[in-house]
Amino acid sequence: MKAVKLMMSVSLLIASLGASASELVTPELQTKIVEQGVPREALDRLVRFFDQNNGREFKQDVYTCDGQDPASVKPCEEKKRKKAERTVTLKGHEYGVIIDYTKPSMETRYFLINWKTGVVSKTLVTHGKNTGELYAYKFSNVKDSRQTSLGIYVTGETYSGSYGATLRMYGLMSSNDQAYNRDIVMHGAWYADSSFAKTTNPLTKLPYNRLGVSWGCPAISLSLAKKIFPLLKDGALVYHYHPGLEEASMSGREVRGVNPELPVVEPVL
Repeated sequence: MKAVKLMMSVSLLIASLGASASELVTPELQTKIVEQGVPREALDRLVRFFDQNNGREFKQDVYTCDGQDPASVKPCEEKKRKKAERTVTLKGHEYGVIIDYTKPSMETRYFLINWKTGVVSKTLVTHGKNTGELYAYKFSNVKDSRQTSLGIYVTGETYSGSYGATLRMYGLMSSNDQAYNRDIVMHGAWYADSSFAKTTNPLTKLPYNRLGVSWGCPAISLSLAKKIFPLLKDGALVYHYHPGLEEASMSGREVRGVNPELPVVEPVL
């Protein structure tokens, strides 16, 4: 099956499942998770997606690299790439991640969820360079856009990349199904630490007061990447959440919301 194209409204998605028990997490654990700051709507969407697609196979457009083992997931330069296909299967996993991209990068918007215990760990996470500075408000699935893609992913293999520990992600929706070919991965980065905010922006001569930005990847601190990625690899769901833009993002093209950093201009009467 091709990547899921969910053009339905949230209400239709909820109605299709009714009040059936979740295969991923109990109602009691859902309440516990929400009480730790996870957005209720994001959690509901992710749980329902799993319930609808558990056991489903998703065909992925990927690439292999000349001179590398065909099973390798490590990136290579464009001229060495050959189109290929890979199948990933959605299955149960102990952990999941929700990233609330409605929040600014200096707030802990990365929620690592243990589905068995309901314990949530929170940390900082970046967004793409062309998605915004402090806030994320522009998203796309377009190659070389250097923008974050919304929607639900499943984790794959780990490898050692430019920043060390790196985790492959496979996009399961038409809003993010080019993740592999765009090399949208989860990785550690020095600029994903709170200390970056205090460094000086050479253009403004003032502190950044935000995290650094990636080329579209959700980057976390280097120290946490080493600890978290072994827990998340091979089948964890990762949800890039921004409710007001998700339906429009299914086109794959750029979608834009309002940049909260800009002042609100009152109409002249």
